[in-house]
Amino acid sequence: MSGAAGEFLVDLAERLTLRCDPAPMHAMVGRACGGQLAARGPDGHRASMLTISGIPFEASVTGGRGKFTPAVRYITETATQETEFGSRIAAQLAALRDLVAWLPNGDKTVADMLQSFVATLYPDPAKVAARHRSATWIGVVHHAAAPHHAARLKVYGGLKIVPGALRRLCSEWPGFAGLASVPDHEKLITPVGAAIEVDARGDVNHKIYLKARYDDVAVPMKLAQYFGDPAWEVLSEFVRCGVDADELHQHDLFVCCARGAGAPGFGLSLGARQRDDLTRLVCELASRHHGTTHAVDALARAAESCGATWRYSAVGLGFSVDHGVDKLNVYGTPTWSTA
Repeated sequence: MSGAAGEFLVDLAERLTLRCDPAPMHAMVGRACGGQLAARGPDGHRASMLTISGIPFEASVTGGRGKFTPAVRYITETATQETEFGSRIAAQLAALRDLVAWLPNGDKTVADMLQSFVATLYPDPAKVAARHRSATWIGVVHHAAAPHHAARLKVYGGLKIVPGALRRLCSEWPGFAGLASVPDHEKLITPVGAAIEVDARGDVNHKIYLKARYDDVAVPMKLAQYFGDPAWEVLSEFVRCGVDADELHQHDLFVCCARGAGAPGFGLSLGARQRDDLTRLVCELASRHHGTTHAVDALARAAESCGATWRYSAVGLGFSVDHGVDKLNVYGTPTWSTA
């Protein structure tokens, strides 16, 4: 099914007029997922924790301040049919080292950095129980400005799999220090993941992801308490675009705290649960922040064109001090009947 994913990405790129070379898209998604996009693993459980269906593939578009970005983005996972955590890690690291070569400035130094990030999270993968299904996810961005290369490469890892992961990360990687701004005793909002991202220029971004407890009415106020006006403004924007204020806590909410070359960034994502349909919310947000629904419609139409069903899985809003709510990411999953 990795061939179908490649066709989907190429179709999406054409609809967004990226004029990107199809070859890197096919090659990278095939290597990143290892040719495995089945929704179920050998034990019958979800192959990946990336999506509700279990398929290890999620695509997205982005933009803000009245226009969409000419880019195609996706996240996937390697070796989802492997039954041992250590085997999955080994396969995922091998894939990362190969994928680095698609960055214009990708070299051994970049590959070693990504591998070191994973090793910080999981110092001894062989000792991790196989029940921890998803070890790392790989994110790739193709942009009109880099038609023959990858524009960004990103690796995500979990903070709850090996004890002390966040402490090790902040100690060994200064870029992560201070990003998870909630106290250790907080139970409603907790750090669950981290990511490191390299772009075509070689710039590095550090990100910490925090998850809010589902269905606790205190969550919105807790978000405002810890993250201030950015959290309040993003939550208010979700309400303005159709989310019932009294039901905000009944959605999956994730915080992203990021640090790169500029000022730290804040983002808040609202994820769909099993029976949620985000289509109306997606269209309203896109109209306000992309200036059009063209990019989000292109996701669904590319899926349909490639014989897949489409489901919007999450919407994420970013906030900056200078511009307020100025970024919209829309995520979703194409699912093929044989996946």
